[in-house]
This record gives sequence, structure tokens and C-alpha cells, in this order.
Amino acid sequence: MGKLGSALACLLFAVPFGGVGVFATWAIGSTVHEAWRARDWVRVKATVLEADLRSSGGSDGGTTYQALGSYRYDFAGKQFTGSRLGISQVGGSDNIDDWHHEVSARLADARSAGKPVTVWVNPDNPVESVLDRELRWGEILFLVPFSLAFGGVGVGALVAMVFVLKGKGEGGANEAVNRAIGARGGNTQTVDNASPRFLWVFAFFWNAMSWPIAFLAVPDIVESGEWLGLLVLLFPLVGLGLLWAAVSATWNAFVGRRRGAQALRRAPARSAPGAFAAQAARAMFDPQGKARARGGFGGSDEREPDIPPAVVEIEEGAGVLVLRYSGRRHLGWSIGLFAAGAILTLIGAGMFAAGDTILGALAMIVTGVLLDVGAVALLVGRLTVTVRPGELAVEKKGLFGQRSWSVRREAVGMLKPVVSYSVNDLPYYALFAETADGRVPVGTSLKGEAIARAVARRIARSLGLDPSRIGRPDAPGAGALEREGP
Repeated sequence: MGKLGSALACLLFAVPFGGVGVFATWAIGSTVHEAWRARDWVRVKATVLEADLRSSGGSDGGTTYQALGSYRYDFAGKQFTGSRLGISQVGGSDNIDDWHHEVSARLADARSAGKPVTVWVNPDNPVESVLDRELRWGEILFLVPFSLAFGGVGVGALVAMVFVLKGKGEGGANEAVNRAIGARGGNTQTVDNASPRFLWVFAFFWNAMSWPIAFLAVPDIVESGEWLGLLVLLFPLVGLGLLWAAVSATWNAFVGRRRGAQALRRAPARSAPGAFAAQAARAMFDPQGKARARGGFGGSDEREPDIPPAVVEIEEGAGVLVLRYSGRRHLGWSIGLFAAGAILTLIGAGMFAAGDTILGALAMIVTGVLLDVGAVALLVGRLTVTVRPGELAVEKKGLFGQRSWSVRREAVGMLKPVVSYSVNDLPYYALFAETADGRVPVGTSLKGEAIARAVARRIARSLGLDPSRIGRPDAPGAGALEREGP
């Protein structure tokens, strides 16, 4: 019964949501098809017989309108009467835009002045005619979220139902949905541990809802002068961020699979006679001959994680290690912050021009400018760390200048990861070399403790620093150290 109940629950979602999606998709497709057919219709003069604008109360408390009318025209020596005013296949009343008002006024003005109007007639079937053969883009955009989002939910529910019916055991709908979207990491799903498939699905739904709503709302907001309403633009901005995250996750997954395949191809060479012993010796002893472990944490058997080039670009050769932390890593964040700042600045400028609250307008403008400055600073920031045996050189460039440090190995008391910020409970670390004169930055925006400590170990090995001088991020005091290895 568990499997049947889960399948029925999926079906309850699939039918209504899928039905709305199918209807909206049909409405869009049939309207576009009618517009395509009407492109070859001929122009004919017609006499207006009736013109009316009917209003009714909308479900949201507003008023909806419907233009009504009829006209008479002659074609090929015969007289015809038509009442089709628009190309849309939906019909009925709405308040999406001013189309009904404009068409009704056009008919009424022509009738009162005794002037003809232009209609479009199908030469192959003169009974078919229409007053306005252009697409109503406002109506199309209004239907897009229902077509994509509602239709997508319906399709997703059907896919989940298939997984439930095919699944073994009583995993239920939640497990089926996780399998359908490729979710990882247990029952919870966050942006940081999401699979590319989940991110693409989530970005699709978010953008399918936010962009059409923004396109419909912004013209009315600008016309009415309600500038705070432009905050609606933040939602498609978030949608762009989700698309960026989906592309990034897809690329990282592709690179990870390629690296895994390369490692498998290299595996036989490492298992050749003598290769394993040499590798084991390198893994167990550092350049100073001291026993150490290659583990991810505190000398465990866990493999030391790879350091992605997207985190830091590493060059090593001739006894010199160079780490470059480029602002390009934050390109997505920089674009998002800059766009958000531009939106707030635009709102503030509009409020100021409209004579609204001056303090509110200035607050919006200042906040927007600060976000834009922060975005530029994030993008142009550079941190370059050069490590030689016994010497550490650091160069930090920012929006407002440059600073450099040169530190001898003896002056480094500890390499210390410090939490800078967190995203969805995943900490991002800065890495510092602690000296008697203060902290010297040697790492920034390192995603997760494993990556932060892997970078610290690379620096310690090249510097010739005892690995016991790598501090725990959660240490109770500055002097708490962790010894790696036995």
C-alpha cells in the first residue's frame, strides 16, 4: 500500500498541474500558429457595425475587460460579417494589458466618425477575418509560467510516479523525487551539495516564474512611478545566479569525471614493480624525513583532497610554490552584487526624481553604490603567495591599493584557517600565517575545512614548516595545534 499511496500522491500533483500546463502550452502554441497563418492574409476595408467594452469583476478583486464588436467587409464581390478582433485563441476578458481598451476605442472612434477600419481576410477562406493579427506579447508572457512551471511540475510528478512504481522497497515519494532529480546528501538538499540535475531543474522553475512576471510588472511600475516595485527585478537576478550555479556545477562534474578517468588510466603504471614502494615512501615521509600522513584530517587514512583550480591556481617547480587567488573566482557573485546595486540605485534615482521621501531615496542610492563598489572590489582583488624553502612572500592587490609581506620560516608561529563566512551552513575559510607582528593572509575563500587544510599543508611542505604548526579552525585558543601523523 505504501508504494500505491506514493504513486497516487504523485498522480494528484500530476493531473491538476499537468492539466494547467497543457492548457497554457496549447494556448501559446495555437496563438502563435494563428499569427503565423495570418501573415499571408490580405488587407480589406470594413465598416464597423458594433463596438463595446465589457467589464467584470476579476477573481483578485480587480476589474477585467473584454472588447466586443463586429464589422462588415466585401471580398471577391461577396459580403461577409466578422466579429473576431484578436489572434488569441484564449478569448474572454482579462486585465493583462491595455489591448481591450485600445481595440474597443479604435472601433468606437471609427463607428462614430463613419470611417472604415482595416481587417485581415484569409483569401483562401474569406469567411475568416481578424481585426488585429499581431501577437499580444503580454498575454504570451502571462501564460509562459503556467506552461513551463505548472507543466514541469506535472511532468516531474509523473516521472516520480514511474520511479515509485518501478522502485524496490518502500522508499516512498521523497526518495523517488530525489532519484528523479539526482539529489545527493541524504534527505536534505542545499545549493552546495546539489547535483547539476537538481540545480538545472530548480533554475528552470525559478526563471520560468520570475522573468515573465518581471516583464509584465516593470512597464506598469515605471508608468505608475511606484519605484519600490522594481525590487521585483531581484527575482530574475536570483534566477541568473541559479543558472550560473547550474553551469558551474555541470562543469565541475565534467572536470571531476575527466580527472577520475585519467586517474584510472594511470593506475596500472603506479602498480608497476617498485612504483608502489616509492609512492608509499613519498606518502609517509616529508622532505625533512619526518613521519607524516596524507590524510585529510589529523593523520587519518583519508586521501588528501584535490585543490580545484577554481579555488586557487597553483604552480610548483624548481623549489618554488606559487598560489594565485584571482578575483575571477568571484565573477558570479560580482555580477550579482553589481546588478543588485544597479537596481537599488535605479529605484533610488526614480524615487528622488518623483519627489518621494528624500531620505529613503538617498538610502537606496547609497546602498546600491556600496554594493557596486563591493562587486568591483571583489572582482579586482588579487592575492599571490610565493613560497620558497625558508621564505614566504605575499602580495595583496585591491581596489584601493596594494600591500606586500615577506616572512621568514622562523617567524611563522602557525598556519591558521579561520572561518570567513558560510553559505548554506558550509563554511568558507581564510588562511593566515601567524607571526609576532600579526597575521599575514595566505589564502582566501577556501570552500570547506578539507580544502583549507590541504592548502595549508602545501604551503607548510614548501616552506619547510613542521606540519604540527597547522592550527585547527575550531581550536579553543590561538596556541592550540594539531599534529598530523603519528
